[in-house]
Amino acid sequence: MQGPLSSTFPIENRISSVTLRALKNHMDRAKHLPFVKRISDFHLLLLLSKFLDVNNDVPALADCVRRQAAVSEGYQLLIESLAAAS
Repeated sequence: MQGPLSSTFPIENRISSVTLRALKNHMDRAKHLPFVKRISDFHLLLLLSKFLDVNNDVPALADCVRRQAAVSEGYQLLIESLAAAS
């Protein structure tokens, strides 16, 4: 059985650093998918952990991904704002 995570987002431990531009590119490429599918990538969640509260926000997002449940509008706005800031 395949899990809910994808692996299309750039890996953070490579020579070039992952930036918010990568987040924007990823979100643009996946805009046809439901929001939870757009953020269902381990490396994307790692990037978000640099900008969101790692004790509250990231676990809440990870739970949405695990359950493939709707992501609250507030988190969607935060993530889209981060992507737009690139």
